[in-house]
Amino acid sequence: MNRRKSFAAALASDQIEHFILQDHTVAACTDRIARSFGIPLVRGGPITHNEIAKIARDPLLRKALQSTLIRGLQLELFFTYLRKALLRLAPEAANGDILLLFSALAQQCFINEYVYQMGDDEAQQVAKWHELIVERMADGNPIEPLVLAAVAGYLPLHSLPNPDRLLKQKWPPTIGELLTQQIREPLEEIRERNSIPAITPIADSTSLQVQRQYEQNPYPRWTKLPPVRRRVPKGMDVLIAGCGTGKHIFDVAESNPKARILAIDISMASLAYAKRKAREVRLANVEFAQADILELGTIGREFDHIEAVGVLHHLADPKAGWRVLLSLLRPNGTMHIGLYSQLARRAVVEARFIISREGYEPTSNGIRAMRRMIMRDDSRWKAITGFSDFYCMSGCRDLLFNVMEHRFAISDIAEFLKDHKLTFLGFQLSADVNERFQQQYQDRLLDLECWQAFELNNPSIFRFMYQFTVSKQPTAI
Repeated sequence: MNRRKSFAAALASDQIEHFILQDHTVAACTDRIARSFGIPLVRGGPITHNEIAKIARDPLLRKALQSTLIRGLQLELFFTYLRKALLRLAPEAANGDILLLFSALAQQCFINEYVYQMGDDEAQQVAKWHELIVERMADGNPIEPLVLAAVAGYLPLHSLPNPDRLLKQKWPPTIGELLTQQIREPLEEIRERNSIPAITPIADSTSLQVQRQYEQNPYPRWTKLPPVRRRVPKGMDVLIAGCGTGKHIFDVAESNPKARILAIDISMASLAYAKRKAREVRLANVEFAQADILELGTIGREFDHIEAVGVLHHLADPKAGWRVLLSLLRPNGTMHIGLYSQLARRAVVEARFIISREGYEPTSNGIRAMRRMIMRDDSRWKAITGFSDFYCMSGCRDLLFNVMEHRFAISDIAEFLKDHKLTFLGFQLSADVNERFQQQYQDRLLDLECWQAFELNNPSIFRFMYQFTVSKQPTAI
């Protein structure tokens, strides 16, 4: 397989980090950083000018930076140092490859929401160039592309005053892509909010806190269209409760292209992102609306299938929200649920305790400081740094700083299903996990007592959450 095909395969399979580390120059740099500095982040750059030149000439590395969130401590440290080295190089750099690389790295920093650590010297240089850009925008004078790309690597361009003025200047194509990502699309999302109706009030105090979090940090921030991971039960009327930024919508829409889908979320910022992404791929069968799950009983609608993945555990009373959703489900309807596992999230609970004890704030600086603490003791926190969410700002806030989080045991799920006469249809798990389960319990895939015993011996299998489907039994006449 040639390198370009390897890149496409890695990108499609979410293994882009492995592809990047196969590059000899990148591997040499990451090894040197690990040997020389370990985890400390704010030091002189251990990447030579010759290495920067080689990296800058690699179009596939640039494409990776532009197209997807790059994860892993090794690569985060490497790109943190590379950004600092490029910032120092920028005033003298006339090489077009350096502009291409800095623009691509700026796009990666926008994707991860500027989660990388920044030294005081970098902050001073960026502030200086930020002021220069603002002055030239006000005067109508041209701005050097490399200066714009450098600033975009540290803060989003749409945060500049009157950012649409930048769209009127002539730019190289790579800066045009940067402007689309950091100005055109965010401004489009702001305009989109006016087209999304609010179909319920939001009055619950916890709901208002959760709403505030996701307005500030819409989650998840994603770029490329995910592959369809499962087939959703057929149904003409589908509710996606807590759709967030819309990544989850595509499994449902691809499985039910003729269905009428209502996607609701408490955050207007998340909905605007979801609507823009849906329009990109021309999803025509999705209706977006702002709503609180606790108030959905007032909308006067019923559904054949309901999705509530990763949302109920952020309610003040998850079971109350679940009951509201059940009241909207037609007889014989199906529901797909995602809930956090108490057993699998022990490391998250420990981290949340330390965050509370040490007073880390759910701000950009607070999240960076907390991440620095964790990265300096990676051997202790591998269960945390193994989460993809650790590598972007909104993901890290959702993972470790959420204003409300409940966790469940399988026995809790079993009790709720029994009390509400729901039929368990199975967990969503990989084939190898199901095979391991069946080696111990044969064909008892629908036996929750067996799954509880299996989880006790394999506490990481529901690391992300329990995802399972249930059906509503018809009411007896």
